[in-house]
Amino acid sequence: MGGDDGPIIVPATSANLGCGFDCAALALRLYMKVRGRLGPEPGFRCHYRGPHAERIPSDDSNLVARAARLAAERAGADVRGGEIEIENEIPVAAGLGSSAAAIVAGILLAARHLGKLPDAEDVLALASEIEGHPDNVAGACLGGLVVAAQDGGRVRVARAALPESLELVAVVPDIELPTERARAVLPASYSREDAIHNLQRVALLVATCFSGEYRLEPELFRDRMHQPYRAPLVPGLEACFEVRHPNLLGVFLSGAGSSVLAIARGSGEEIGELLAGEFRRRGVDCRVLRQKPENRGALDFLRGSPGS
Repeated sequence: MGGDDGPIIVPATSANLGCGFDCAALALRLYMKVRGRLGPEPGFRCHYRGPHAERIPSDDSNLVARAARLAAERAGADVRGGEIEIENEIPVAAGLGSSAAAIVAGILLAARHLGKLPDAEDVLALASEIEGHPDNVAGACLGGLVVAAQDGGRVRVARAALPESLELVAVVPDIELPTERARAVLPASYSREDAIHNLQRVALLVATCFSGEYRLEPELFRDRMHQPYRAPLVPGLEACFEVRHPNLLGVFLSGAGSSVLAIARGSGEEIGELLAGEFRRRGVDCRVLRQKPENRGALDFLRGSPGS
């Protein structure tokens, strides 16, 4: 099955970037590819190939199906079922944007079913509504490095291309950490000192990236809003933040975790093993994924745009 249109392709994302809690993300070259047919007959049948298949429902509760149905409903179309194929490379419930990819894929699948070229602003608004925050879905839609803010139902986004010279090293521990659990440990309020700490670093981080200089260093990724509270949920995480290497530009918890992402300028294999060693010393199995930045988002793939 799948038709002649080719798959909808959505990249993985890493959100928060340490200090950019709920407002910044970048895209990686891991992908979710989705094909499908939608219709008015009740009942979705979802066929999944990829990691953690046991975590992926095959019925109407599948996130791709739910997003597709809601997007069609908002457009006034009668979609209550269909058949969907999902081919996925993104680790599930590990902080690399698998849920954002599924949501964006579902929305774009509905747009294709309706014969519409989707508007980026509309896709971002609905995807953020479903996901609950805009950073991952903005990165999945647009690629590159994104900074996003919600303004009522609107999502405001700025995007910068990531240089090919950067290497992204994801270390994925064998720990399932659902976003709901990772959010539950966060405090209800923060001190002025902690808020200023993060504001200073995220301002510097965004300024150097959007200037094109990318003068990155580990201090820019230091966070006081979410990482200290989530560290106890992932044995070895706190030690990863202290790893240093001459080519290591920054290391942070990817999304809500449990993965860690390092930004490097070379020596990716060596840096990956240093970080993996912190998990393994604590009895936690993990794998290392060496990636390059992805400057194309799902909308670029859909429209055949080369990105930048």
